[in-house]
Amino acid sequence: MPEPIPTREITIPEWSTLTVAEYQKFLRDAYFAMAKRGFFAPSEGIDSLELAHLLPSIPETVIAIYVAINDAVCEKGLVTPVLTNHGHNNVYAFDPAIFRGMDNVPAGTIDAKAVLKEFEPPNNSWNPNWTYVMVKDPTKTAMEGLWQTKGYIDMVVAKREDFEMLSHPNRSSVCIFVDEVAFQHPVNKSREYLADARRRGEQACQEYPLPKGMEGEFDGLVPVVLWQRERLYIATTDFRPCAHGWIEHPDNSEHAVVKEVSAVPYIAKPPLDPQRYRQLFPESKYDNLIPASGSADMTTDWFLRGQEACRRVLLESRFKG
Repeated sequence: MPEPIPTREITIPEWSTLTVAEYQKFLRDAYFAMAKRGFFAPSEGIDSLELAHLLPSIPETVIAIYVAINDAVCEKGLVTPVLTNHGHNNVYAFDPAIFRGMDNVPAGTIDAKAVLKEFEPPNNSWNPNWTYVMVKDPTKTAMEGLWQTKGYIDMVVAKREDFEMLSHPNRSSVCIFVDEVAFQHPVNKSREYLADARRRGEQACQEYPLPKGMEGEFDGLVPVVLWQRERLYIATTDFRPCAHGWIEHPDNSEHAVVKEVSAVPYIAKPPLDPQRYRQLFPESKYDNLIPASGSADMTTDWFLRGQEACRRVLLESRFKG
């Protein structure tokens, strides 16, 4: 395979310790690892990959992403030495005249803008000045309770993900760390091999060290080492976020490739009251609030280090959804 050469300019993010040449090398290595697993059509080259750097001050958190489709269903190929601890959290929009945000939010929630750097609504029909919150304590605040709270406008539903390990463990592996509640989901309960994957994780997790500066990143999560073609569903039975991330083994001969298939689950939320529509959109016919499509990552992704995370891509891929 000829040496791929990126044609797009990489803008180095603030606080990054990597050079353009180092970003390009990582991108090439990720491209070759994915190409071996059949991700690309013959006409697709390295410009088919996205590049991001979640914690720019920590080199190992650079990530290459192949987006096959990103609409109602999202399919991706992922390569990263360290995927930082994160989850996917439903987001609720409230009238700022009722809840002004920050320390003035519904009980059991937290202002999304206070915990996520670069937070943004899912599309231009959602007013950025509304108050957007995530459930902070799911034992105290159910979805139905928020829907019935004065000032509620609408919610953005977070995606669920199914991870599939594509790499052979003799060449490249990762230790996935996940909230233990994931194993109570019927999908994972039906996967008998996950019992062995958990045992492998418990036995080997010390072989997957975290970079300096990320101490405690996965405290409280369960280590899992998947073998080739094994899958782990990242979801809970009550629609709350399921924290997860992973670390590559330091002796990998090439980067591990993980396939992600995700979708936005159907939640039968109540329609927005017509009177509320008239208040919010007096010039409309009450139909101009466009639902979020795809995974709405910039709205619903939650990171343990949310104020440090740089979530915007450094290079966009060729594909749009």
